[in-house]
Amino acid sequence: MKRYLILEDGSIYEGEGFGADCESSGEVVFTTGMTGYQEAITDQSYADQILVFTNPLIGNYGITLADYESLEPQIKGVVCHQVARHPDNWRMQTTLPKFLERLNIPGLQGIDTRELVKKLRIHGTLKGKITDSKENAVKIAQELKEKILLKV
Repeated sequence: MKRYLILEDGSIYEGEGFGADCESSGEVVFTTGMTGYQEAITDQSYADQILVFTNPLIGNYGITLADYESLEPQIKGVVCHQVARHPDNWRMQTTLPKFLERLNIPGLQGIDTRELVKKLRIHGTLKGKITDSKENAVKIAQELKEKILLKV
């Protein structure tokens, strides 16, 4: 299923959805770690943010309860270039897409995360929304621009 990331500056990134089938908004931030996607997703410092991974492939070793940084992830979404379809790890308890689906967190894959990260580095953190429709993109971008973050 197609899914979109719409930024407050009006940019639209189109990709394929995974994880939960829902919409979500938050600050769009990135991580450059080569490993540790599970630790980043469960790290409370990313609360209320949409997390972009610069590593081209995530999910390749699945999800393991022992590697959580906190009990429940507080992120608003995951954006990556590609999610592994067949993770392999003897400790794995579930896959990344199933993990995100269970926690009602949407994911977006298949976009050029390098371009997105470059934009974030130049312009700083931007607010964004993961959605299944780009019909109201201009309205969504305007709402994101006007929206004040309630948590600090």
